[in-house]
Amino acid sequence: MSNTKHLIVIGGPTASGKTALAITVAQHFNAPILSADSRQFYKEMTIGTAKPDQNELDQATHYFINSHSVTQPYTVSDYEKDALVLLDSIFTKQDVAVLAGGSGMFIKALCEGLDDFPEVTEKARVEVEGIFAEQGINGLQRVLEAADPNYYKTVDLHNPRRLIRALTICKSSGMPYSSFLNNSPKERPFTTHYICLNMPREQLYERINQRVEIMFEKGLLEEARVLLPYKELPALQTVGYAELFDYFAGQIDLEMATELIKRNSRRYAKRQLTWFRKAAHWKWFEQTEEQQVLAYLQKRISL
Repeated sequence: MSNTKHLIVIGGPTASGKTALAITVAQHFNAPILSADSRQFYKEMTIGTAKPDQNELDQATHYFINSHSVTQPYTVSDYEKDALVLLDSIFTKQDVAVLAGGSGMFIKALCEGLDDFPEVTEKARVEVEGIFAEQGINGLQRVLEAADPNYYKTVDLHNPRRLIRALTICKSSGMPYSSFLNNSPKERPFTTHYICLNMPREQLYERINQRVEIMFEKGLLEEARVLLPYKELPALQTVGYAELFDYFAGQIDLEMATELIKRNSRRYAKRQLTWFRKAAHWKWFEQTEEQQVLAYLQKRISL
């Protein structure tokens, strides 16, 4: 395999139109799509993850959609290994593949490799797990904000596994987790082209609010109720489900849960944008510039 093979990466915040653009690009280049959305892997989570519907799935070959169960632990390291094996197979038959999603760490793992971290000490692991057990995710958030404010601004604050991982590294090393995120990218046997979608902030937030309303119309409440027995699993500690679990527990009413889902989704989008803007290799396009994206990619891949 040589670098005449091309991976087109479609990134951007939640609700920015990544799915539609990925399908258009995949059809143009007759390429399959790999998901880099860390929640769309799970077959039990459909409505709350804004997973592509059957019509969209039928328009291009998709991988890493409905590929796992919430009961199966699946790490970013697992994804890196599995996706590289899959791409190796894809590139024996064709020259282009598409990677689409908003989970920055999964994109980075596949395209650049994971960073090298120090070993976690048992003392640090016990301490951080104790914080989670006694203070919940809010406690993890508070401690991480003090220990590593830079990473706090970009991490998914509703993902306890990410928070625990970062804090155990902080406490094991005595250094911020973010200080280990600057390692040189690993060489990959393909050329990567980065496309990031953008739109005015007010428009994005309105799309997010509307998407949440549509999710409820499609049955988000019922989907979350079915998943209630699994609420402690890492995959379920995420926006759209965690708030409804609080509602089922009687801690908030449904109106408050709905507003929190909208608010937390907007905050997540803001953190995603911060993460994408930190890397200079992303080529930014407005959500309406589909043809410009195709022209840009066609030129790049033809070089």
